[in-house]
Amino acid sequence: MRGKHLAVCLAAVFCLGVIPCACQRQENTGETQKVTLELMVRKREDMESIRLLTEAFHQAQDEIEIVLNFVPNVDTELKIRAIEGTLPDLIQVNGLQARECMDFVQGGYCLDLTGEKCMEQVKDELIPYISYDGTFPFFPMTMSYEGIFVNEDLMEESGYEIPRTYEELTATAQDIQSSGKTAFLFSDRDEWSVRMCWENIETAIRGSRKTFWEQVARGNASFETDTVTIDCLDRLKEIRTFGQPDALQTGYDEAVSAFADGEAYFFVQGSWCYQALLKENPGLRLQLIPFPAASGEEQRVVFWADSNLAVSSQSSHPREALNFLEFLSQPENLEIYANAQHTFGCMKGMEDSVSYADEVRILAEQGKLVYEAAGLPGEVSRFRDDSIQEILIDPSEEKQQSYLESCTAKLREYGEEYLEMEGRTG
Repeated sequence: MRGKHLAVCLAAVFCLGVIPCACQRQENTGETQKVTLELMVRKREDMESIRLLTEAFHQAQDEIEIVLNFVPNVDTELKIRAIEGTLPDLIQVNGLQARECMDFVQGGYCLDLTGEKCMEQVKDELIPYISYDGTFPFFPMTMSYEGIFVNEDLMEESGYEIPRTYEELTATAQDIQSSGKTAFLFSDRDEWSVRMCWENIETAIRGSRKTFWEQVARGNASFETDTVTIDCLDRLKEIRTFGQPDALQTGYDEAVSAFADGEAYFFVQGSWCYQALLKENPGLRLQLIPFPAASGEEQRVVFWADSNLAVSSQSSHPREALNFLEFLSQPENLEIYANAQHTFGCMKGMEDSVSYADEVRILAEQGKLVYEAAGLPGEVSRFRDDSIQEILIDPSEEKQQSYLESCTAKLREYGEEYLEMEGRTG
């Protein structure tokens, strides 16, 4: 198995620079020894942004070198290396809302950053949402949120205003469809994208789902009887009547390319997608708006820590890794990454490069931003994601009811695990 694993890694690894073998931790430069740290990048679209960041770090000092590594199946790679005791020194992780990150944290593979200098400049409002059981398992770099990308050029050419309510959104989509054009572009071949669309709609009106999930786990509520859940799934299915016919055969990369080419007016995604769209079409004029709430509903937008760095508990050079995080914690340095990502930074004093998020700025001024750290247990999350496409294939009420009943049963089955997780996170 180990030989097969190494062969796969050699064939699949894409890295900037040469990855040293596990035993090669220092370079002999003749006069001094330079410590080499491996940084595992989770998101391939982040490679260029993180490369810019590490280059700035290399220019600021000459004692530590950061080598970037990306493999197609990061989670499998990390599980194997955790067992082998060869985890990278630094690992990019999602927030605590992601089951992969939670598994990593619960496994004890993250160095506790409590009291470290890198945490001193973190925005105060984020602190409860990046802590687990009284510890700080990772350093937060950027925040993300979900919404709808709006092609401003197409909207202006057709004389449409950006919709402020769900009713305005569907009315505009109906008019676009009546003119023979495509209103929405969906990447429904990827189940995570369908689930993301559902939570996009839900969190816009519910805010954090933590309390509701707790009620379900305790047996005091259920998905199939909750009006917010039902209304949101109905909207999920309704907006697909305004999408491209082959949505279930369209993957994320194809959808990004098609939307960047101007094939639709709306694209339900998140802030992480902005740089991918600009890469396809640098001249694209976009706004990313929160999914509109219906008339009479309070509009919210949920943020979570989406790109973070953890120092591996297996690192042979934790102090050098912490030096890198301390460098990142200086706002002018982390801005290199946040500006390249066109997203929201986590340090005090940072200037966010998010000219495409005017609606979010307004909601922030109104105090409508909600932070989230709640995640479902792995088995519940997997069932929810793996089965959600079924209600698009068969949008009947019976199928939706069956799916929601199964979600309730799954969360109650793992209720104790969820409640324990919830009690340890923000």
